[in-house]
Amino acid sequence: MKTIIKKPHLLFFSLVPLFLIIGFIKTNEIIDVTVYNTFFAVKVHYWCYFSAVFLGLIGLNYYLIHWLKKPLVQILSLFHVIFQIAAIVPFVFCIFFINEKRSYNYDSFLNGVDLYNVLSTSFLLFLVSFFLHLLNFFISLISKK
Repeated sequence: MKTIIKKPHLLFFSLVPLFLIIGFIKTNEIIDVTVYNTFFAVKVHYWCYFSAVFLGLIGLNYYLIHWLKKPLVQILSLFHVIFQIAAIVPFVFCIFFINEKRSYNYDSFLNGVDLYNVLSTSFLLFLVSFFLHLLNFFISLISKK
């Protein structure tokens, strides 16, 4: 765990191939996103490719801080990693339960689980982790050794 906190870029670079593989596997599935009265139908593999690029950019930011030998705020790095993993796990969980008919597979153990709420919670956790990352990045750049 200390390695992840001191070198978080390793974690984020290792997540990029995971999302690329999921994107190649899930090419026909669609996530319907509802914003007020507007419906957006986005293919899952686009979400996965976007996530891979975004995680790669976060890893690049952390690698830049590591390369410049600037100190990270370790508690912010810890919370960023925790919130990012907490956002990724439900997102990947929902992706694997989407079928090609634009609906969710409701297996027996998923009975009663609203996967739209799971995706919304995942998105909110992602936003919190993103702001923690930005805060950590700019504090590290501004701080002296």
